[in-house]
This record gives sequence, C-alpha cells and structure tokens, in this order.
Amino acid sequence: MGKRTAAIYVRISSDPEGTRLGVTRQLRGCEAKAADMGWVVGEVFEDNDVSASSTKPRPAYERMLAALEAGEVDAVVVWDLDRLTRRPIEIEHFIDLADRKRVALASVGGDVDLATDNGRMFARIKGAVARAEVERKSARQRAASDQRAENGAPHRGRRAFGFEPDGVTVREEEAAEVKRAAGALLGGASLRGIVVELTARGVTTTTGGTWRPTELRRMLANPRYAGLRVHRGEVVGDAGWPAILDSDTWVGVGAILSDPSRRRPGRPRRHLLSGVARCAVCGGRIFGTTEPRGPVYMCETRRHVVRRGEPVDQLVVATVVGRLSMPDAAGLFARREAEDETAQLVDDERRLRQRLDGLAEAYAAGDIDGSQLAAGSRRLKAELSEVTAALARTARSPALGRLVTAADVQAAWDALHVDNQREVLRVLLDVTLEPIGRGRRTFDPATVGMTWKDEAIAFQRIRGSPDHADPTIWDTNPRGRTGKRA
Repeated sequence: MGKRTAAIYVRISSDPEGTRLGVTRQLRGCEAKAADMGWVVGEVFEDNDVSASSTKPRPAYERMLAALEAGEVDAVVVWDLDRLTRRPIEIEHFIDLADRKRVALASVGGDVDLATDNGRMFARIKGAVARAEVERKSARQRAASDQRAENGAPHRGRRAFGFEPDGVTVREEEAAEVKRAAGALLGGASLRGIVVELTARGVTTTTGGTWRPTELRRMLANPRYAGLRVHRGEVVGDAGWPAILDSDTWVGVGAILSDPSRRRPGRPRRHLLSGVARCAVCGGRIFGTTEPRGPVYMCETRRHVVRRGEPVDQLVVATVVGRLSMPDAAGLFARREAEDETAQLVDDERRLRQRLDGLAEAYAAGDIDGSQLAAGSRRLKAELSEVTAALARTARSPALGRLVTAADVQAAWDALHVDNQREVLRVLLDVTLEPIGRGRRTFDPATVGMTWKDEAIAFQRIRGSPDHADPTIWDTNPRGRTGKRA
C-alpha cells in the first residue's frame, strides 16, 4: 500500500478566551507523529472550545468523517483517543467507518490498531473509561456549582460584560455601557438600534466580537446585573457582587423585553418621524429615506407626501423642546404615581407567576386534571400578558422624565438616541404631514400638523408657525429642483 494521507484532529473542550494554546500544542505533537509514521498530512481539523462529551455537533469532526467517507484521507492522527470522542456510541461509529474504509489511527499517546479485535477492544475500553470520567467530573462540577450558588459566588466561565475576570469586581467603563443600554431601552430604543450605536462607538463583547441583538437581550435580561444569583435557571438569592442596575430598572427592562408587541422585524429606523407621523391625506404611515439631496419623508402609498425631512424635523423638535422648556413642564409631564403603579404591577406579576406554579404543582399531585390545568393556565397567562404590557408602558417614562428635569432641554434632547426621541414624540404628539403642493419651494410650517395628546398641555390643535422654524429653510419636493437658503 502507498503512503497514507492523514487527517489531524485536535480538540480542546474549554477555551473561553480563544487563545488556542491547547490545540496548538496538540497540533505540534500530531505533526511529529505523522512524520514518524511516514504519512502525509492532508488536512487539519480543529474543534476549539468544543466538548466531545455532549450531543452538540462538532463541525470539524463531522467534516473529518465526511473526508474519510469520501476517501480524501485514509488515516487519522490524534493527541489521544479521548480527543477523538468521549462517547461510546461515537467510538462504535468510528470503528465501523475505519473498518469499511481501511482507516489507520495513530495517537501521540500510543497507537490503536482498529484492524484487530484487541485494538478495537482497547478503543472501546478507552472510550468507556473516558465516559466514566466525564460523568464523575460532571458530578463534581454540579456539587461545586451548588456550593458556589449557596455562597452567592459567580459562575465560572467566560467573563461577564461589566465585570472583571473574578466575576465580582465591576469594570466601570463596561458597567457604564450596561446602564446606558438599559436606559436607552427604557426610553424606547430598539435592541437593533442600540447594537448599531455600540458598534459605531467601537464597543465590543468580552471576546472582542460585535454585539448582536440576541446577545444584548440576553445580557440585559440577566439577573446578574441586578445583583441576583441564578442557579439552574432559577434566582436563588442575592449575589456576592454589586448590582450594576437597580431593581426597578432591571424589572422595567425585563418587562419591555418580554412584551411581544415591541418585536418589530426589519432594520432600525434612523429618521425622527419614520413610523410616527401620518399622512394628512390618506392617514397612512410616514416613512423616512435618504436620497442624494438629504433625508426625505413620504407616505406609505408614495402618492401624497414626498418632502424634505430636515425642515420638518427642525420644526417638530423646536416645538417639543420649546414646550418642555416652559416652567410648568415638569409638573405637567411628571408621573408621580408611576412608582406606586410599577410596584403594584410587579407584585401582580409575581402573584400570577406563583399561581401558575401552584397549578402545575396541583396537577403533578393529582389534585386537578389536564383540562383544569389548561383552563386555569390560559386565564392566568392572559392576565399575566396584560400585566406585562402595562409594566412595559410604565417603564418607558425615563426619557421624558430626563427631558423635563434637565437644565438644558435642547442638550438633553440631542443626547437621546433617535429611538428614545421617537418614543417621546409618540407620548406627546400626533404629527401629520400635508403635501407641499406643486411649485412651492419655501417651507410652510402650516403643512405640519401637531396635536398634543394631553389637553392639559395645550387646549387647541396647534399648527407650525414661523416662530418655531427658520423661514430661510426651503422645502422642496426632492424629486424636483432643490431649494436654496436665502
């Protein structure tokens, strides 16, 4: 038989920091072993930070098996047999494959001849021993995890964003990002919008990767950031590290994240009135887009309103900032009852969840049948959904609260994320845009309708006026000639 073409397979179960030190050491040993055997290395297959004891797929291992099936390689070199697998069922699969394809197996720790019954027996014994060690290790880890949970100590593993590697000491610059993201979400920002902003500012995850909405959601919903310890999916008490988010903030964030009505697919919106304003002709939603001449607003039919966005945004912002800057604004917009309302809703949510748990326990004990369980669960889940939605609504007041209490309302407005600004507009105003008409080149504030949603704020429908806008800004149909500044 000619010279064999070998696949080298290297694997390390845990490498949370991605240093690859373990697989690199294995690779050097396997290359030397292949040279000793006189084999040519065809390809290296690497599963770093991947366990062989679970049922989760190992991408490189699966590719190697496919290469063996296809005859691209006819030998395998590993550091030790337990690097190949720790599951007896996989050992049997590999032995069958090796028998059919005449695959040779070599390990740095000692060769295994799968062509002989003694070699196959040794491989099976080695696999059984490895599996037993996995089970013993798992039992030790569970016991240690239980003890750490009882003591309020942090989990081991990948460093949590906002904390040092010890899991207890707060990393202040990252903690500030956690607070900023939570505040943005409470103010109405979307997860996608927050992720876009994090990426633009160069804020990465603890592994140096780019934030994703799912990862941000998982972080903000994690009880760890409220100073709570979770063990096996349940909060077991106060943790041994300081909270980054206060309890009210974390509860509000959780209510928003669990509110199904806020899940809107698509890209994050970048324009202030996109999805907020309505067309004065058809009542359809107004959407923003960016064209070479600048931001443009149009109604969803694209038949009635098509106009420049900049002067409209300036008018709406000037109106809102002007009203919020008045001395009576704090009194009009403050929600002093919000804290009491939130506390009551939190109690209601906890009570409903306890009743759901009680139903499950009653069913398990045989006190109620399946139909009673289903009927009771439907009713309680409907009530729970209403409470969650109400919590989400009360949790969205911080952005408006920051504006009415700011010494400089304009500066506070400019500091808000566009999603937060849009949420404030939804709370305060109904905005409608009218067509600008053919031949009109100057911006007419009267074509922007604004109605305060609370009669205590204003007693009549207001229209834009030159007092609120710069009359030198010209409003032009962007598909016609561009307007000029006087």
